[in-house]
This record gives sequence, C-alpha cells and structure tokens, in this order.
Amino acid sequence: MVNKIPQVSIIITNYNYGKYLSRCLRSCLSQKYIDCEVIVVDDVSSDDSDKIIKPFLNDIVYIKNKKNLGVAGSSNVGVENCRGRYFVRVDADDYIQSDMCYMMNYYLEENSNLFGVACDYWMVDNYEEKIERKSSKIDNISCGIMYQKELFMELGGYDETMRHREEENLRKRLGGKYTLGHLEIPFYRYRMHNNNKTKEPEYKTWEI
Repeated sequence: MVNKIPQVSIIITNYNYGKYLSRCLRSCLSQKYIDCEVIVVDDVSSDDSDKIIKPFLNDIVYIKNKKNLGVAGSSNVGVENCRGRYFVRVDADDYIQSDMCYMMNYYLEENSNLFGVACDYWMVDNYEEKIERKSSKIDNISCGIMYQKELFMELGGYDETMRHREEENLRKRLGGKYTLGHLEIPFYRYRMHNNNKTKEPEYKTWEI
C-alpha cells in the first residue's frame, strides 16, 4: 500500500455481509479527486467475507476483531486506526458515489467549525434500483456522515455498549456540540434487503 497520508479515511464495518462487500469496496476505492484510505473492520464474520476481501488486500487496511464488538465498537476501532483528517463510515452492504468524499471533504474544509457533514441518500434494492430519496436531516442514518477525526475522538467517540442506534446516542450525548452541515446531494446508497440491521426486532426498542 502507498504510505501517502490520506485526506479522508473510509471505514467499513462488516459482519457477515460478504455477498455485498465487493460492491461496497469497489465504490470506496473508486473515489475521485482526493486521496482516501479504505479500512475494513471485520467483526468476527462466519461467512465468506475473507474470501471476498482477499483480492482487495493490497489496496485496503484490513482489521479483524478478536471478538465480536458490535458496530459501535468496530467503528471506534476503525477511527483509532485511520490516518485521515476526516473519516466517513460506509456499511458493508451499502455503496457510495465516486465524488462523495471529495465533496464532503471540501465542505468541511470551508466549514471547519462543524463536527461533521451529512449527505442525503437513496434507498436502493438488491438490483441497485432506486426506491426512495431520503434527506439525512429528516431520516438520519449512521453512515454517509463525514467527521473531523480529532474532534470525534476528543468527544469520546461511539458508546461501545450500544449494539444498535449508536449514532442517535452520539447525537443525544453530545447535544449542542454535535453540529452537522448538510449536503442536499444523495451521494450514499442505502441497500434494502431482508437482513438490514435496522429490521432487527430490538433495533427500534433499543434504549439510547
């Protein structure tokens, strides 16, 4: 891997999403106009994720947890190991547009007072057909948000006891310190399928 310091780190947390992982990685490695590093944190997957990742190993940072930490803990592992001034999370079953990191980085460079910036997203099906456009200001999700790494770490990162809704918990915990910009451009693709984490029974009832 090239040792040049990246401007942006893309953090992918993966748990048994091997069937979607190649598409996710290809989108993250295809970012234009900006130097990015891609970090995959595998949370003790038991599917074929290792096999899927193998062709990409020369182009990514691959971290395998020794025990299952959940998405909040795995995300913190990614942040602790990233080198970029900014970082953005992408779920392993989702993918992004090729100019997302450049545009979000530019926005934060011009608005350095902000904790981060979120973009809008398209919900897509398994065939990557668009279902519905969503505003991140109204229907916020945990990914597609670019943060200032140093500020994120200073403020404590994600609460690792949160197995679900870690982003909502972060917003609630930080209150007025959590100030996001909003790019009304749907750079992010949120894939809908039968195994979405947000469809798990305990997701909506998880205490934040």
